[in-house]
Amino acid sequence: MTYEEALTYLEGCSSFGIKPGLERIEALLDVLGHPEKAYKTIHVTGTNGKGSVTSFIDTVLVTSGIRTGRYTSPHLVSYTERFCVNNRHITEDAFGAVIGKVAQAVETVLAQGVESPTQFEILTAAAFLFFKEQEVEYAVIEVGLGGLLDSTNVIVPEVAVITNVTVDHQQYCGTTVEEIATHKAGIIKKGVPTVTAAQGGALDVIEAKAKEMKSPLYVFNRDFTIESRSVSRQGQMITWQDKKGEKSLLFTGLAGIHQSVNLACATMVIRILMKTEKRISDETMREGLARTKWPGRFEISSVEGRTIIFDGAHNANGAEAFSMTYRELFKETPKRIVMAILADKDIGAIVGGLVGPHDEVYTVPAPTPRSSDPEELARKMPCHARAFTSVSDGLEAAMEQSHEGDIIVVAGSLYILGEASEWLAHRQKH
Repeated sequence: MTYEEALTYLEGCSSFGIKPGLERIEALLDVLGHPEKAYKTIHVTGTNGKGSVTSFIDTVLVTSGIRTGRYTSPHLVSYTERFCVNNRHITEDAFGAVIGKVAQAVETVLAQGVESPTQFEILTAAAFLFFKEQEVEYAVIEVGLGGLLDSTNVIVPEVAVITNVTVDHQQYCGTTVEEIATHKAGIIKKGVPTVTAAQGGALDVIEAKAKEMKSPLYVFNRDFTIESRSVSRQGQMITWQDKKGEKSLLFTGLAGIHQSVNLACATMVIRILMKTEKRISDETMREGLARTKWPGRFEISSVEGRTIIFDGAHNANGAEAFSMTYRELFKETPKRIVMAILADKDIGAIVGGLVGPHDEVYTVPAPTPRSSDPEELARKMPCHARAFTSVSDGLEAAMEQSHEGDIIVVAGSLYILGEASEWLAHRQKH
């Protein structure tokens, strides 16, 4: 398959929607010869912070000289962002080739009477196969949704990570934090260490599952913590400490107190891996964490004298994290926000976290059928708001109405950050 043929094929598979369950992915991997067993894995779930923690761990492993794969979703611009080896995206040609191989395996499982795999299951199988072909030693795997019935949950990792648990994806994972935590805790495997920053009722569920599976559990603010933290617009420095008193002074360019917690969780994972993986040292850990980048998570750049901030902030917890980070760095400075929110999200909570009474909002559609209508969204704002037909149009209007020194934010959905990134690159170039 060419890259374009692969995209057409995947688009056709999207009509099968989201179907939790492991039967289809297991059948696919059986036909492909179980590529997921060819290397060691780290499995990451949670409501927010999955991508950041995945990227932290991946970059440390690569910095330590270990050939490492990384599987994440969604992508911002191209599907090739989802499969990385040694921090490099898969090429379009290689992506087309591996999707073509999985498509052949799909034909085989359909002939066996298995129902059609979903788009995400095909991508997951393709990632596992690509990593085997690339002879990676480790792969850091981010779940797509939940954990228990997610198609990635066929691996037995070296460490499982549950970043946090808040209410999101209720139609698939349950309506309470405890029900959702049951899905996240589904990645806990027998005897495999688990690291988490979950709290309250969610932590109770995770602790019970870890006890049942005899999984050593490392809990943020109990087994490891952040002893001190200092911040600037360039990033933040934290002092990480475990309950034995071991300390590490660490820097990350990722902003926000939530990213310091993600950094702490990733550090705990790395510390566990260091017990058996001698190539990881304190030096490669510190360097890898400092080098980690993760697009679209309070990502600060500038164009024509304006400060530009990209942040997915696609649920209530993400919007709250954005609000805390913004106030920490920019106080109560009014901002212009180009915003889309998916219709199945808690729109009120997201707006409450992102928008202040003195802000100016430019509502736009996200490139998905799940997008809320920009006109309707504009009417829900606590400040002046106008609807636009595209992300680029909203950004152009924000630029025209702003001055040097002003702040423009793009937030509310990861789906709009791809177009926003392309717009920014074009504007900076010219």
